[in-house]
Amino acid sequence: MERQIINHLTDNDVYTFSVCYVYLKQFPRAYGRYAFVDRNDTVYPPGFAEKVKKQVKSMESIVISDEEIDYMHRRCYYFPTWFYTFLKGYRFDAGEVDIEQDQDGHLSITVEGLLWKAIFWEIPILAIVSELKHLVDGDMAHYEPEREYEKSLGKGLRLVESGVSFAEFGTRRRFSFDHHEMIIRSLVESNQSPVEPKGGFVGTSNLFFAMKFDLIPIGTISHQLISFCGAIFGYKEANFLAMEYWQETFDSDLGTFLYDTYGWNAFQENFSKRHAKLFDGLRVDSGNNFDAIDKIIAKYKELNINPQTKALTFSNGLTVEEAVEIHRYCEGKIKDNYGIGTFLTSDITGVKPMNIVMKLTAAKLTEKKKWQKAIKLSDDAGKYTGDPDEMDIAKRTLNIQ
Repeated sequence: MERQIINHLTDNDVYTFSVCYVYLKQFPRAYGRYAFVDRNDTVYPPGFAEKVKKQVKSMESIVISDEEIDYMHRRCYYFPTWFYTFLKGYRFDAGEVDIEQDQDGHLSITVEGLLWKAIFWEIPILAIVSELKHLVDGDMAHYEPEREYEKSLGKGLRLVESGVSFAEFGTRRRFSFDHHEMIIRSLVESNQSPVEPKGGFVGTSNLFFAMKFDLIPIGTISHQLISFCGAIFGYKEANFLAMEYWQETFDSDLGTFLYDTYGWNAFQENFSKRHAKLFDGLRVDSGNNFDAIDKIIAKYKELNINPQTKALTFSNGLTVEEAVEIHRYCEGKIKDNYGIGTFLTSDITGVKPMNIVMKLTAAKLTEKKKWQKAIKLSDDAGKYTGDPDEMDIAKRTLNIQ
């Protein structure tokens, strides 16, 4: 077997831990099913599924370390002490994961289990598939560490010197674990720019690297929680209920809400003045970024809230120059920050990055309930995931054309 790719429980996005905590506190008996989606419809080489299975099985040996617990105590102030006791007892169970490959080479991965357990598989599985695919394709032959370091440093300097505050969001589609670490190191160095910066590298969504470089772990909520609420309670009130459960759990900490699970129009119907005041801002992850800015500012003004007191986090497949352009547009209108993923962690000269996700496809509130289909619509049709018939039901329910 290739060397073990995932070796730390915290080699994961911080939102995994925050949403896990919501499931534990609000829905401890809820079950979920996740499915792997390859947006490029990649044909994998023969035997690839077996390689993934071995990597997944190897994760059963992972135990969170005292160093990781100590770091989370210090930086993740929003979790109670008992949550760390839970993490000490958490173990990956490869029996929750089914991995197959069809005769044409397409990969099928599903995860099923209690949501507070199954959620931990999403990001590691994606990182495993991405790194393994680059390994079997021989992409390391194109890899020149010094060149890639300088390229990443240049990106960081461009953002810092343009006044852009940004975080790294690229665990799920990274080229490799080692490359990911190098990227973080280069971004930390970019903060030492000789030009007096107005922005800067503020942290990473990856909890392990945040610990290693003593950075702030950046992240709040993921689409799956809103998809869960839609599946269980209905689409019209899904955003409202997700905001309610989030506030009840975190009491105004982690105050950036991801609004586009069913598109902006459905969300803004649920976005009350109370929620607009309780949440620090919104995350823009699909659609046209500039249209989103205008719509969100207009909504805050409609609610008699000064948009300059709120912040937008942009994370929709951004490049550096796109972030700089959006930042200029936001200036004087609303606060802005950025989460940049694949363009940082998998932008290797001569190598095509993966375009893969894991999405919640079904859920049930307890072990005795029937499964309900879960979907995601987004403000980009290309990001729709889930059963087509269920998506049609949701679109009719929400009046989405």
